[in-house]
Amino acid sequence: DGVMTSRMIAFLLLAAGASGYITNIGATQEDCYAEEIKRGQKVIGSYSVSQGGNLDIDLRVFDASGKTLYENLGSGDDSFAFVANQEGRYRICFSNAMSTLTSKTVSFNIFVGTSLVDHEIAKKEHLDPLENSILLLGESLHFVVNEQHYLITRERMSRETNSSTNSRVFWWSMFETLALFGVGFFQIFHLRQFLDKKSGIGSGGRRIL
Repeated sequence: DGVMTSRMIAFLLLAAGASGYITNIGATQEDCYAEEIKRGQKVIGSYSVSQGGNLDIDLRVFDASGKTLYENLGSGDDSFAFVANQEGRYRICFSNAMSTLTSKTVSFNIFVGTSLVDHEIAKKEHLDPLENSILLLGESLHFVVNEQHYLITRERMSRETNSSTNSRVFWWSMFETLALFGVGFFQIFHLRQFLDKKSGIGSGGRRIL
């Protein structure tokens, strides 16, 4: 039983994989990533825009026949999940078509779990309750890891946004301070000139007759 359990754990680690990517998408460009998926496999994904413009991107997920499974337009971060209804090449596409000048940096994770079809066959012929629990636990752990990475990416994105905002506020405050000094100096100079003219004192300090 111990040997069988160890084999099941090894099989689980090999059969279910998670992949993480970071890509830079130019203005008006689109990047697509393909994944070979079997019928019945669970797919979980998440993404976030960490740099560029308004931190927004268009996402579309297509199945093996080209049908749109999921779509989210103009969002900075999101997650999705589905069960493959057929075997083939599934595509995940990020589009920056809405931006004519700014590129976007996108980080995303894809987790492809074990096939539910194969899982059902294995449960009937090979798996005892403990081994079945190990399979379910492994898939749950992968989901948790994927969600943690998603939250970490969002936290990093928020930190970078806050840092950028603080920098802009600092330089704007400096500009306002210099502008106030400039306006104050101009007003004092203009007021002094006005008073000198009213009192009849010339530029050399003599009273004008």
